[in-house]
Amino acid sequence: MVSPILILLTIWCSFQSVAYGWIAPSAHNNRRGLSSLNASQSKQGKHCNKKKPKLVVFDLDGCLWSPEMYELLYFSGGKGAPFTPDEKDSRIMRTVGGEKVRLLGQVREVMYELQYDEHWWETQVGISSKTDEPNWARELLEKFIIGDEGQENPPFPLKQLFTPEICELARDSKVQHFERILKNAPGKPKYTDCLFFDNELGNCRQIAALGVTVCYCPKGVTRDAFEEAVSNFPCSNGKIIGK
Repeated sequence: MVSPILILLTIWCSFQSVAYGWIAPSAHNNRRGLSSLNASQSKQGKHCNKKKPKLVVFDLDGCLWSPEMYELLYFSGGKGAPFTPDEKDSRIMRTVGGEKVRLLGQVREVMYELQYDEHWWETQVGISSKTDEPNWARELLEKFIIGDEGQENPPFPLKQLFTPEICELARDSKVQHFERILKNAPGKPKYTDCLFFDNELGNCRQIAALGVTVCYCPKGVTRDAFEEAVSNFPCSNGKIIGK
């Protein structure tokens, strides 16, 4: 007979993983879908024999989505969360004041690839963000859905892609973010094992100086920016890709 305490503990753990938005670290590495992208389907097929990053880290505001949280906080009267899907287009979020928040460039396409392409299954995906409203950002990560019902692999909340231990949403410097990311990352990678995307040149310069391969993407993460960054990895000489 199964212990009632064990049953209650299982239910509690399941609730926690849903309520707090981040999947459990042990579940993260299972990024295989119903139908994984093979080399012929993959945008990264031509890079299969290249060294790939152990960590891919993204900024959020102005890199994955727009507007930035500080713009909602200071220029839109603080009318941010709660966010709701647009009635006509669920790919767009609406603030409590009715303002649109969109994913930039080809973020959806790139995130779908990182989730389901077998080329990336050994790569951990993280966040380095100095967002002014981290709770708003976390809510958007939960509510933006990647993929469509018509695709072979199921849609998933954007948050599901990221490894909790390497997600930094804090106001201190990105250098400090990366110090903590490398300390907490599974497998103890080095700076030279990381690929970082940011839309602010100052942040890019700071992180490139550490030996990280850095891609400057002022228009957000586009397919061209992602392809160029992957093609040039590793680039640990302080050069900024896309600059």
